[in-house]
Amino acid sequence: MNQQFLENLQSGIVINILSRLPTPEFAKYHVSKSVPGLVVYQCEIRSNLFKIFDFEEAVEHHELHYNRITEFDRDAFFRLSNSSVGIEGSTNGLLFLRENTQPDALYICNPITREYIELPSLEGIVQYLTIVTYGLGVSKMSGEYKVVRIYHERILDPHNPSFLSSIPKIECRVYTLGTATWRSIPPDLKGSCLISCLNIETELFSSFCTPTLPDRSRFLGGIAVLGDCLCLCDNTSENEIVIWVMKEYEVETYWTKEFVISKSPDLAGEYYEVVYPLKVFRDGDILMWWEDFHLFYYCNRTKTTKKLDMFKERSWGCIEAMLHTSIFVSLKSFVNENVNSF
Repeated sequence: MNQQFLENLQSGIVINILSRLPTPEFAKYHVSKSVPGLVVYQCEIRSNLFKIFDFEEAVEHHELHYNRITEFDRDAFFRLSNSSVGIEGSTNGLLFLRENTQPDALYICNPITREYIELPSLEGIVQYLTIVTYGLGVSKMSGEYKVVRIYHERILDPHNPSFLSSIPKIECRVYTLGTATWRSIPPDLKGSCLISCLNIETELFSSFCTPTLPDRSRFLGGIAVLGDCLCLCDNTSENEIVIWVMKEYEVETYWTKEFVISKSPDLAGEYYEVVYPLKVFRDGDILMWWEDFHLFYYCNRTKTTKKLDMFKERSWGCIEAMLHTSIFVSLKSFVNENVNSF
């Protein structure tokens, strides 16, 4: 077996072969060399599949070529077969998933090793007018994987119920994989026009301001990472999408208006939703996710946008998408966790 033979194999076959290697050092090396692909969950009437793709990115122009690496059915390990699913995070090959009908039915899985963990349930009932948000991160220093759950209690404006009046209560819980325990940490409650971030290592919050926005009262903004930089995507306007990028982390004066994307006619008439940039390519093209509805693509050369046809249009459900790196971390390396296969 020579090197050329391996290079000609489809990526899914190569991953299947390499996933059988037990060497921990190989997994660490693969993390440093891997390029993020895309995980997509699409609700359909007859099937609910997670599909994972990688991109073929040439130096000059990529034309958005992609290969499907693997897929798995939602019903492989979720408690409720008719439950919709949210992708809450992706870090170093691990996916963080949630059942939408049961907000604290949480799972960590690795689609490559076909392993999953169901996290312990939290006490309490999620009530109407509350928001629960989640995240998954890994510490560069300790290597610990941590799940973050933030509970927001909110009060709506009595004169205009469409707007938020205040957030009187916030609770934050952290779960370190391998400990089988949720811990409470002090939350961050500074204001509605601030971005809060949690240091995974120290478990301390910090806050900084958003860029100057024309109308904060009806702002439709999505926070994402674009090209290793924090970005804020503003979809408030009917005619354009504005992407702000923070060139130097937590330095508020470094917010720059990096992209102003005119909406094509088929996008201009869509429902108002948050838009998330997913990936910027070497030629300046951008892959984006219009929350719940579809993926679309901005061509930097022609300054145009178009919906992607890499997936069937939704019939009744929704689309979730996030960058994901496929690696060979086994969940069995986390002690005190009940690891299952699918």
